[in-house]
Amino acid sequence: MARESGPRKLVKSRYVYINTELPTEIIFNHILPRLPPEALMRCKYVCKSWSSLIRSPSFVTDFNDRNKSNTNFLFQKNTRLFSSKIEEQQGENNILIPTPIAQLPLPTRSKFLKRYPDLVEYILNPEPVAELSYLSRCEAFECHPNHVQSVHGLVCASSRCGPVFILNPSTQEPIELPYIIENYRLASATYKFGFSPLTNEYKVLQILSFGPNSGIDIRFNVFTLGRDSSWRPLQVDPTDLPFDALDQAYEIKNGRSTGCVCLNGAIHWIHETQKVIVVFDVKEETFRVVPLPEGFHPDIHGPYRFACHASVVEVEGCVGVFADNSLRQNRIVLWILKDYQNLVWVKETITAVMPIGEGYVKALGTIHTGELALALYFYENSPGFDDGPPKLLLYNMESKQYRILDFVFPNNMGVARGIPIKLIASYDNSIFPLK
Repeated sequence: MARESGPRKLVKSRYVYINTELPTEIIFNHILPRLPPEALMRCKYVCKSWSSLIRSPSFVTDFNDRNKSNTNFLFQKNTRLFSSKIEEQQGENNILIPTPIAQLPLPTRSKFLKRYPDLVEYILNPEPVAELSYLSRCEAFECHPNHVQSVHGLVCASSRCGPVFILNPSTQEPIELPYIIENYRLASATYKFGFSPLTNEYKVLQILSFGPNSGIDIRFNVFTLGRDSSWRPLQVDPTDLPFDALDQAYEIKNGRSTGCVCLNGAIHWIHETQKVIVVFDVKEETFRVVPLPEGFHPDIHGPYRFACHASVVEVEGCVGVFADNSLRQNRIVLWILKDYQNLVWVKETITAVMPIGEGYVKALGTIHTGELALALYFYENSPGFDDGPPKLLLYNMESKQYRILDFVFPNNMGVARGIPIKLIASYDNSIFPLK
């Protein structure tokens, strides 16, 4: 790559002439890729060649692949957003070491450690949670309910009746996608966010549901980041799809969501009534289905749907289906699609540390440590509801043990009973440019 500076400057020391400029190869290949995202973003303004390099697809991919030693978490309280991270480090600086029991809050000692002394290891994360004030005007977080999805470091925030935002928390870049629902009457929308490693493209799938006065109907639109300036309609006949699209439209109108996960260039989500996983190929923009495992807990389709929180998550690079049965049975069931081609599911039963009847568990998927991240929520009338944010559980599927993490939040959170802090997503570091 051509250099923009002139000849290298030589400074005379007492013994020898010293070159004060590092070779371009050293800067580009060994220094810049090791900087944290915040510092790297400032380097874009050094010169045009640095900016061009940092924004190039090859550098972005290499940087993202190098920075997989930590996991970031996104919290929400009302319209305020916060982030924190955990990272595994070798030696004495490892922040994920157990906190001595004597230093723990008394409610924590009585709630977890005394009940499950052989299952739980408690950790207080000393790194303060930072507020993301630049997202204070993100309308997607003002609507309820809102949905947040994370794919390769980018976050998609949406609601059924508001605009869609794509965020890069690492670079503090948000963009708003074109808003088209206002052009339709009686329409609701849900959004699925995905990435294709074959084309290196991020896409948002919009599913529009119409009715009931106009009759239940469904339409699909796609938006490709960095390429499209408006939504592109998918030319598909709902009757030709491999799943009941009209029933899916009914679920959208009623606000039911099981979340989604993008793996290997395809977005996966659960179609409740048909007991299948709908798969959208991001590159080809086509649909297919994968049957749910036989024997999967029927409560997600019955009268206990809201007591048994089912969702699709990523588990060590595989599609997983998660069901929280802790309300009545003190257990969590996780099905993992170990062999995608032959549809081989493996069932994992996890002992829940949530006291029966006091709350529920939400799965976030596996993180960089290989552990399954779970958010532990308490119901409003349960002990511990006012303790602040949900507990973060890290479950080791080999040792069958938990690590429980608490985060240190700012003192100016305010008091608003009934509006707890939510752990809404986990995400990786990324420098993918949105602007």
